Amino acid sequence: MGSTRTAWHVLLAALLRQRRPRNFQVQSEVPLSAEPPRADYLLLRNDAPGEAREPAGTLRRLWSLLPRETIVEFKSVRRTYRSRNLDRLWGYLSLHYADAAARLGPRADLAGVVLLPSRTRSLNADAAALGLVWRDLAGGYWQLQGGAFALYVVELATVADEEDDDLLHLLGHGAARTLEARRWLAEQVGAEESAMAMRELEGFDEVLRTLLTKLPIEALLPALPMEELLAGLPPEQRVAGLTPEQRLLLAPDEVLRLLPDDYLRSLPEDVRAQIRARIGRPL
Repeated sequence: MGSTRTAWHVLLAALLRQRRPRNFQVQSEVPLSAEPPRADYLLLRNDAPGEAREPAGTLRRLWSLLPRETIVEFKSVRRTYRSRNLDRLWGYLSLHYADAAARLGPRADLAGVVLLPSRTRSLNADAAALGLVWRDLAGGYWQLQGGAFALYVVELATVADEEDDDLLHLLGHGAARTLEARRWLAEQVGAEESAMAMRELEGFDEVLRTLLTKLPIEALLPALPMEELLAGLPPEQRVAGLTPEQRLLLAPDEVLRLLPDDYLRSLPEDVRAQIRARIGRPL
């Protein structure tokens, strides 16, 4: 269990192997998971004067429940809760506390949160198997009582509706129902740091489909360059529904620089603005 292996560990392994019952095997230094433990998010409370009074813009009822540190696991619409995910979270909490106990103090200073679209039968079964009891905090918020650490479950679909949170609706339902939500999503996909983090991950194509569904492309042009918006789509889908001017944005910068200024000035302003930014000359 410790991070430091001593000569005594080797001696004990030898003793156990030599004098074990015949129906046992002894393995040593065994990795207990395929990947190193890694929480989705760690929330750190800062109790600086005045900062606690600033209202939250999302998950508004959650933050006041949380102690000094909170490990958060997120289960998306596409990859929602699976059996024994709760056991894994308990393991993360215990491992984190084992290393941080001197800094944190009592176990009450550490909590866990599961964010998911809605409760599933597998989550209910795991909670029952662990002897945990559901406490309804209302509005899509729950507490699972009976463990060593406080544990909260947030049903994102319910909270999004209860709190009229369009951006949370995107995560809880997997659909953007408003122009504001789609523009926010476009900004995240278009931001260099976010785009690099998402592009190679499972579900990026689904994010793009969500962004493009039920909304004219031109409504998103101010928020996102066209080449970024369509980069994850198959070639045959990149030009579907686009005007000739919008298709022009799919051309490489080298091609755009060869086009005459008179032609470029004849394009719609939103298209012209993006070309101007890409080729670096006034139009």
